Amino acid sequence: MALHLSTPVTALPGIGGTAEKDLRNLGVGSVRDLLLYLPFRYDDYSLVKPLSSLRHDDTVTVTGRVRAIESRPSKSGRVTLTEAIVENETGEVKVTWFNQPYITKTLRAGSVAAFAGRVDARFGAATLVSPVWEPAGRRENTGRIIPVYGLSGTLTQRRVRDGIRSSLAAAIELLDFLPIDILDAESFPSREIAIRDIHFPESRASLDAAIARLKFDELFLHQLMFADVRRAREVRPARPIPMDAEHLKSFVASLPFAITNAQRKAAWEIVQDCERDRPMNRLLEGDVGSGKTAVAAIAIANVKRAGFSSAYLAPTEILASQQAAALFRFLGAGVGLLTASMAKVDGEDVPRKALLDAVSLGRVTCLAGTHALLQGIEIPNLTLVVVDEQHRFGVQQRKALLERSPAPHLLSMTATPIPRSLALTIYGDLDLSILDQMPNGRKPVTTRLVFEKDKKPMWDHVLREVQEGRQAFVVCPLIDESDTMGAKSVAEVTKIVEKVMPRTVRVGVLHGKLSSDDKAAAIGAFREGGIDVLVSTTVVEVGVDVPNATVMVISGAERFGLSQLHQLRGRVGRSDVQSYCYLMPDGWSPDAKERLTAMTRTNNGFELAEIDLKLRGAGNVFGTAQSGFPDFKLATPSDVDLMKKTRDWASRVLETDLDLAEHPLLKDQVKRSLDEVHLE
Repeated sequence: MALHLSTPVTALPGIGGTAEKDLRNLGVGSVRDLLLYLPFRYDDYSLVKPLSSLRHDDTVTVTGRVRAIESRPSKSGRVTLTEAIVENETGEVKVTWFNQPYITKTLRAGSVAAFAGRVDARFGAATLVSPVWEPAGRRENTGRIIPVYGLSGTLTQRRVRDGIRSSLAAAIELLDFLPIDILDAESFPSREIAIRDIHFPESRASLDAAIARLKFDELFLHQLMFADVRRAREVRPARPIPMDAEHLKSFVASLPFAITNAQRKAAWEIVQDCERDRPMNRLLEGDVGSGKTAVAAIAIANVKRAGFSSAYLAPTEILASQQAAALFRFLGAGVGLLTASMAKVDGEDVPRKALLDAVSLGRVTCLAGTHALLQGIEIPNLTLVVVDEQHRFGVQQRKALLERSPAPHLLSMTATPIPRSLALTIYGDLDLSILDQMPNGRKPVTTRLVFEKDKKPMWDHVLREVQEGRQAFVVCPLIDESDTMGAKSVAEVTKIVEKVMPRTVRVGVLHGKLSSDDKAAAIGAFREGGIDVLVSTTVVEVGVDVPNATVMVISGAERFGLSQLHQLRGRVGRSDVQSYCYLMPDGWSPDAKERLTAMTRTNNGFELAEIDLKLRGAGNVFGTAQSGFPDFKLATPSDVDLMKKTRDWASRVLETDLDLAEHPLLKDQVKRSLDEVHLE
């Protein structure tokens, strides 16, 4: 049977019903999906050495005859050891496997085989520990660079590799959409060769060339997708919002704080954009606590003054509720809140229908809610949409907003500080405003590392803060003890807090498994002073604003990325009272040391973002995979030079072929990429 990209994986040898189900759990249903399911790392078994030259920690392939092999219990009786002696003309080596007695049924004395793995000298003589093996000369899993894939269920590395190896015959159908001048100028391999070499490279050079080509594809298509959204924006009409300068001056003067020059500049850029008859598409990037909500409120006040409506979208119900309350304080009457469990008008609970009636009659001119708000809710005269935590709102969702007529102006906001050049590439369809100043009177949060000897003084300090009328967060990486091993959960830490604090200290709990009502009740009680110490997961990471909280304790701190640690620290230090952040690691690796020490040195999120890029390289600058570099399998935030190159090439192509009419394969691929962007 001839294989095609559309062929189901069940047509491949060795892929039955169970394997098909496991592959579907990985998003793989067809030969095309399997070819595009990329390794997450590689084992380099290409080094071949004489047996007499093996050294501790070598990763090698050796070939020899099995002189003897047997399985026996270890001295402790807890594991089964399978041991073999392998020899060739250069010497001999001991080979050991743990709890794999079945090997003796397929690998027998006298067999000639290739073995690939790591040499460990801790067992006395140099020993090859738990190597992969295959008959000599096959060179599928030994003697070369070997891909390692994410697995599910019953899948094994060999089964996935064999399935991909069988699928390579269909790779010829992966048409090369890159223009020939790019392929020539960059010396890229063809797409077919790049896919073959990303899975089964013959050398490090061929693997590097494949990675470079496929990274370029991702970033180049991303830029063209942005161009598609920008072009759609430029041809869609929007309702111009006239700027009432006197009203805005009065509104700014009415705010309960003085705005910074950075806020003033950003607000000016936004209201100027909104005066145009084409939809604004601007990103407001600011460090934690830099005052993005106030800037959004200025824009919303200008829209309200002109007689139009706004929507404020937040990623969580907690944040939507909090921001609705803040907007009501800033704007006065006309602010609504709509989530799966809440409906409010001007801070008062109302039936859902009453809220929707108020919206349709124009009594609510600013409606806050989660990102699902715009699906199925009709807001009359909707002229401005504000999206909080932009990285959770994708390109396709922004494009969908433009389908409305007239298209609303879009203000996206993010508290994830990233370098300007990187922001322009990740969010290339957006204009950029940056808040690089903090409000007056804010004191830098004092950040300290806490080891075992420091825990009692830390808890004593938390108690003193509570006794002085202030509050504390304690954040844990897990909800339940059963979630994983090695980190303390909310349940465990709550017991610790209750043990070290007197009974007069009111301890509350907040995590993602609570119902929406219970979450809202916990946050409400904490905000209103009914809880002194709130033990929580990272559900408090984004936007929870309790100015009276002055201490943040982070348990298992080494488990969080720098960006996430900075977001958590930003929950305190939101008043003129000195605040503190305690980083309490469960483990202490060199990587943890660098990250956590960096947190104690600076409060500047942009500086930490640069450090994160250097430390984590191919990691995720946003701290969690689902909030990370959008839809890329290979490209990472550290590929800044490649980002600039793809942006230049995209501009060059579009300069002479705006609609990609002269590049039909590329046009089809851009359309496919846009279709594959999933709505969150």
